[in-house]
Amino acid sequence: MRRRIIAALTVFAAAAGAAFAFSKQIAAFLTVPVDRLGIKLYAFGPAEKFAAYLHLAFWTGALAAAPFCLVQAGLFVWPALRKKERLWTLVSLIIVPAFFFSGAALAYRFLAPAVLRFFLNFGTGDGIAPLWSFKEYLSILYTLMLAAGILLQTPLFLFAAFAAGIVTPAAAARARPAIILGIFLAAALCTPPDVISQIALAVPLYLLFELSLFAGRLVRRR
Repeated sequence: MRRRIIAALTVFAAAAGAAFAFSKQIAAFLTVPVDRLGIKLYAFGPAEKFAAYLHLAFWTGALAAAPFCLVQAGLFVWPALRKKERLWTLVSLIIVPAFFFSGAALAYRFLAPAVLRFFLNFGTGDGIAPLWSFKEYLSILYTLMLAAGILLQTPLFLFAAFAAGIVTPAAAARARPAIILGIFLAAALCTPPDVISQIALAVPLYLLFELSLFAGRLVRRR
């Protein structure tokens, strides 16, 4: 375990250092959603831009090192697994990062522009001009991407529960109203306090729940 943890921390430190070295290029990529709205970002204070770049390097390094950390966790438990369990572990090591980065990409491409457009149009005509901070913008963007990536894992856990027999699709279907309420509560907790971002995250999660329910019924029949 000590070797696995040291290896994961080493890769994270290397990824964060590389991200800090290419901070300008990464920042140019991450600011595309706000650039399309014609909004200029500002740094308030001498150290804010440096702190924002450190924030950017940390989260970029964490995202880049996440697949390697999952592989290290899988290798740690590998000797204790049976043949079928090893197959499911290999599948999980591929599907879990794929779903996470898919959720982060969807948040970057669709959710973030909708949230930013809502904030930009909120209170129009009151004479107050928007003056957005670069650091706060990165915080909102990374929150949306992280929340979307994590919440997109819930259908995988639900499908795994169906396959393992912990929960039946019929029981999940009966609990649909409570699950829908939980989805919207989770979306509200993981997104900025506006209705647009909450709906934009909750609706895809509900559709994924229905897809997992359909796939779970097929698995249970087999």
